[in-house]
Amino acid sequence: MRVPHTVSKLLVELHTPSPECLDLIGEDQRQILAEDLNWNNGEVPTLVDLCVKKIAEKFEERPYFDELPCEDRDHLLELISTNLPLEMAIPLINDEYYWKRRYDDHFGVITYRKPFPWQWKSLYIEREVRRIIEHAEPQYADEESMDILDLCAPYVKRLFVTQLQLWKPPLTIEKEDIPDEWPIDHINFTFITPKLPLIEEFDIIFGMNDVKEDFNWNMFKITVSDCQRLGKAILDLKLLKVLRIHKSNIEDKHCQALMQNLIKNKTIVVLDLSNCKIGDQGTLCIAKVLMNHPTLRKLILTNNLIGQIGAEGLGYGLIQDTCPPLESLILRLNPLGHAGVMGILRALVRCSFPTELSLSSCLFEDETPEKISKVLNWNDTLQVLDVSNNWFGEYGGDLMVESLKDNTSLLWLDMRETDITPQQNMLIRKYLLRNRNDSVEEDEASIVESEEQTGEDQDEEVMEESIEDVHENVEEME
Repeated sequence: MRVPHTVSKLLVELHTPSPECLDLIGEDQRQILAEDLNWNNGEVPTLVDLCVKKIAEKFEERPYFDELPCEDRDHLLELISTNLPLEMAIPLINDEYYWKRRYDDHFGVITYRKPFPWQWKSLYIEREVRRIIEHAEPQYADEESMDILDLCAPYVKRLFVTQLQLWKPPLTIEKEDIPDEWPIDHINFTFITPKLPLIEEFDIIFGMNDVKEDFNWNMFKITVSDCQRLGKAILDLKLLKVLRIHKSNIEDKHCQALMQNLIKNKTIVVLDLSNCKIGDQGTLCIAKVLMNHPTLRKLILTNNLIGQIGAEGLGYGLIQDTCPPLESLILRLNPLGHAGVMGILRALVRCSFPTELSLSSCLFEDETPEKISKVLNWNDTLQVLDVSNNWFGEYGGDLMVESLKDNTSLLWLDMRETDITPQQNMLIRKYLLRNRNDSVEEDEASIVESEEQTGEDQDEEVMEESIEDVHENVEEME
């Protein structure tokens, strides 16, 4: 007996008798086994089943789908090939079961987070678009002939690109015509993004995966023209909210070329340029974008080469009137030093954002903990602070404990690997817990107050209704 995919597997397991039940007295004498799903496996299949199987075999030649009844259509979805051309499958099949089968057969386990809400059809098409882009070869200008993207566009809201192919000599070129130095430009995204206008999240890495014996340093290089074209391509994404260009050899000149076009964007909420090689000059360009971007809320610059000048530029951008209310600034694993940290701390004293700041592994010096503790005394908006993997020592720990006595806004403080004593760590955790509990108690107090007000209003209404009833009874008695 065929169990259709519309029946949950868990439901089938619940109705399957356990071995203990089958060993009960009288089980061997039963003639009607209602729970046996294999009772008709040896019988000849029905004519309907034979027809559905034949339709599945010839589906690519004659795609009969909507013409079938619902039950037969469900059976067909279990038999139809998962290698149908996308030009046929996308407009014809919307059932999630088929696209789940297709995803499992082609890509296996999902290795990245799923959006909410999500559909198997969208997940598969996004992964297929990713595969097409990652295997496009720049020497043949494959990006100019991706007509399939127009059909995939309504289902693609996220684009993750984990590698880009390197230029190689075309097979049709003569050996003497091969240049001594190959170009290292990648595919041109200005031909791709106009065909995918619904993208909200764009994640790209300039590099290659699984190169094995074909390793070449040029595989991980990036040109200024790549960044210029990518910046122009981003301007075509009118709904873009999250942009990640990370794990790439982006230096100052590349960052400058990218920011020239990125400064015109007005929709990005999260900008992630982590694990690159951006120095002070590139950071100044990012600060210029920060000063003029209306919607930016989270800036991630983890593991770059930002020093004093770049940090001071970011601090200057934060205090400008045109700067958006940044919520999160992540600068960990940058050689800021004391002077660079001071550039950020000066901004925290003068402005009411960000609420989250990460300065982990930023080469603190002896006087840096004292300055941070003073900022905590003056700043009343910072809620999350990460200063782990920096030098504080016992003296710096005492300063942090004293500053947290009066600070009631900081909710989370990461001071791991700072060489403070266990007693200081315990006091810091105590003050942070106090701050978190106070915020919860304030919320609860506001809720209780609103409930009490509502109760008083209800009591007044009941009192008025009772008075009206008394007057009516008196009138009736008269």
